[in-house]
Amino acid sequence: MCGKPADTFGGQCDRCACLQMLGLGMNASAAEIESAYLTLVKVWHPDRFQSDQKLRRANEERLKEINAAHDYLNSEPPIEKARPFVAEPEPVPELEEEPEYEFVSPEPVDEEPSDEVRRVLKRYRRRSRPKILFKIVVAVGGIVMLALLWVAIDFFLSANSTTARPWDELKSEISRDLHANGVRLWASATDNAHESKDQNAQPPAAPAGEESRPSLPPEARVETPGKTRPLTAAKETNGAKPYVTSGLTPMEVLSILGSPTSSSGERMFYQGSEIDFRNGHVSGWKIDSKSPIRVKLWPNQPLVPGITSFAVGSSKSDVIELEGTPTLFSDNEFRYGGSIVFFQNDRVVSWKEDPASPRLRVAH
Repeated sequence: MCGKPADTFGGQCDRCACLQMLGLGMNASAAEIESAYLTLVKVWHPDRFQSDQKLRRANEERLKEINAAHDYLNSEPPIEKARPFVAEPEPVPELEEEPEYEFVSPEPVDEEPSDEVRRVLKRYRRRSRPKILFKIVVAVGGIVMLALLWVAIDFFLSANSTTARPWDELKSEISRDLHANGVRLWASATDNAHESKDQNAQPPAAPAGEESRPSLPPEARVETPGKTRPLTAAKETNGAKPYVTSGLTPMEVLSILGSPTSSSGERMFYQGSEIDFRNGHVSGWKIDSKSPIRVKLWPNQPLVPGITSFAVGSSKSDVIELEGTPTLFSDNEFRYGGSIVFFQNDRVVSWKEDPASPRLRVAH
């Protein structure tokens, strides 16, 4: 409190420790010290507890500490307070000669505390260590206990064949939710900057050379595939936003589409459209016909030369090459308008054609 260096880390100097023991502040006067000392002596005097020997011994120890603090403070020179500046008065002519007084210097005060005082102060410092250390130990212990509990639960559930798969799915979902929440927080912080850049940019030009199906409304902006090419071909060109395609991470989707209107588990919703994730990557979507989201699928297998139609047993790559990118994409289903193609193990097993939609290019 007084600014003097303490003898121990996080502790107090001897004077501050003694003042605190008497319940006084740093600027306590000698009269206040004496008054507090007399009060504490009356409170802690052991003669008040003749019938209880245990309490009497405890009061004797406490009274020793009080006496040691009082003795130490009396041996310490008082702290001089700064005096205000006062202008010296003008000299007055002396009328009479004043008698001279001999100045006697006061006896030096021994500032070194006695052995008893040192012993009591040392014991007091050990007893008044900062409580912050205890709180830190409790916090670290709690974290370690939670970590050990998590490891035990994970080991028990993973070792059981009945709970292993649901537990792994739950862990994956928790990990994806935490990752998606962090990504959304980061994306929302930069979303305003992206919007201002988009407003200043020129209107996006329609990509040339793309083969589109006349049946699908152009507002859907679902692009038809070209030849097999890597994902890097979907980068932004001519001011148009890049495609959302299979395998993108939530961070990449957010960088393309911005913050979603809502999200739930492994799904992000954008005004009627839906992007699905599995294991932290895009695994499907459902695009509304009026949505500006651009999605794209490319064949990932060698194509059959001269293919003009697909049939039962055809691969997904064949369907993508013939029909283009579906508005609804999942593991077992492609949807083109109202028509649906069903898959099992990435092979066509059946389809359902909608009379109001263009006919699928199937082998009849």
